[in-house]
Amino acid sequence: MSLFNIQTVVQEVAEAISSVLEMEVTIIDENYKRVAATGEYKNLIGERIPSRCVFETVVKDRRPQFVSEDSRTIFCKDCDAKDSCKVLATIGHPIINNRKIIGVIGVNAFKEHQKEKLVQNWESLMSFLNKQSGLLAGTLSSYETIQKLEIQSHEINKMIDSFRHGILCIDNNGTIKYINKSAESILNARKDDIVYKKIEEFIPGIDNFEILEQEQKFNIKNKKSSFFIKSNHIMLQDVRVSTIIELYKTSDMVKDAYNLLERKQVFTFDDIVSESESVERIKEIARKVAKKDSTVLIRGESGTGKELFARAIHFDSRRSTAPFIAINCASIPDNLLESELFGYEGGAFTGARPQGQIGKFELASGGTLFLDEIGDLPIHLQPKILRVLQEHSFTRIGGKDLIETDVRLITATNKNLEKMIEDEQFREDLYYRLNVIPIYLPPLRARKEDIPLLSEYLLEKYCRKLETQNKVFSEELKRVFDIYLWPGNIREMENLIEYLVNVTKEDVIIPENLPLTMQDYIPGREADQPETDLKIKLNQYENQILGSMIRKYGDSTEAKQKISSILGINLTTLYRKLGRNNLHK
Repeated sequence: MSLFNIQTVVQEVAEAISSVLEMEVTIIDENYKRVAATGEYKNLIGERIPSRCVFETVVKDRRPQFVSEDSRTIFCKDCDAKDSCKVLATIGHPIINNRKIIGVIGVNAFKEHQKEKLVQNWESLMSFLNKQSGLLAGTLSSYETIQKLEIQSHEINKMIDSFRHGILCIDNNGTIKYINKSAESILNARKDDIVYKKIEEFIPGIDNFEILEQEQKFNIKNKKSSFFIKSNHIMLQDVRVSTIIELYKTSDMVKDAYNLLERKQVFTFDDIVSESESVERIKEIARKVAKKDSTVLIRGESGTGKELFARAIHFDSRRSTAPFIAINCASIPDNLLESELFGYEGGAFTGARPQGQIGKFELASGGTLFLDEIGDLPIHLQPKILRVLQEHSFTRIGGKDLIETDVRLITATNKNLEKMIEDEQFREDLYYRLNVIPIYLPPLRARKEDIPLLSEYLLEKYCRKLETQNKVFSEELKRVFDIYLWPGNIREMENLIEYLVNVTKEDVIIPENLPLTMQDYIPGREADQPETDLKIKLNQYENQILGSMIRKYGDSTEAKQKISSILGINLTTLYRKLGRNNLHK
């Protein structure tokens, strides 16, 4: 802070001193610039005083100096203006603020009687100038304090405005004194229409704000929503002087709870264990896709990690700090799925909760909604999903108000959606809206190079999780893993390894530890089980049929769709059989 910050006051002081003493006054700052002046020096305000002027000595020594004709030879011999200076005598008094010198008050005598006055009244002049310098220092301190308070006020207001929950300050009569931006949104009114009004005008049911001493729940009429309201009294000398009221949207509180839980399940592309070229290529594509908001359709057999890819896309996107909410369309009855997705108003149907329910589209706003098993979405709900994607808004069951939502949608399925479209079980327009970015996850048997890596990773994981000694797989068991078809893919492998860690007492896990359903794959056991010969023959016959059709129709996606139609099997089953018989391109 500088005297220039209070230049108007400094000039008034300079003129007052000049009027009382009947002399000219110059006041400079610590950088030797004139802040204020009277007489002929008034036109030089803002300019620097001559170098090596006596006022520089005052700044350096931090004490008053008096220069007259007798001492000019000492103080003024090096001054740049000594030849043109008309001053007969001068007094320089330091201005000190918090032990720091911030300037000098200079009183100049241009006439003999003024000089005599300075000499004769030296002590009283020093006392007078000392009080004036204290006045300037105090004024600057007050200005600094006011500036700091204003800065703090702006900072606090900015911080309060950044809160997602509403903040109001009311006096002891219930009059609103302050409101932040979130409270404006919650109360559906502008600050100018709220401040200095009674709080009960905006929150019906509050006849006396004393009831807010406990956390309670109210309905805001013009928002038709429920809010939690808390209050904190501001006390001064044991007397309440005002009250801070906090408004929390119910939906925001639920979102925060979801987000808190989801943040413990952060999953990134680095957590996807693989060294196969096909999966690494898919990860590269998914990383690029994650940066945008386009809808993604992840396809693949059950257990291939579709949800893990969806989570990785979310946590690598700009939405990573918002909720990731997953819902399995196949696990919720048709009559409940709509309310899960879109929510409902209180009393919308028999058995509905009086306060209503928030839907997943509303909870996921700002984040990502993952709809697994999208192929099981009832046909009557498909138009509503399409409408949300197109209009970014929806209404709750039993509601009238449009609720806006900003959701990135990721879906997944193991079903042949193209065949379902032909059978009129899935809407073609919704399919194209979901299939903007298609991602196909290969089954585990089609990425055999990942089997050793995944199995070792999962073994270490479950040894640590189950707090057992580290175990290893025998070479014979590794061969079983290699020839096994893994119809349940990674999920089946994970369940199997958890089983093996639980049941195996030894440090080495061998084929004999496998469950009975996998005993057929132990080398050397085929001769003991005649039915295996039939399996081999059936597999060979299937291999011949599939091989001939691939040679006839080709290996493209369209060709495989045609083959699956001829054979009467869905596309996923065809891919599984091609992978099992090593017939992929």
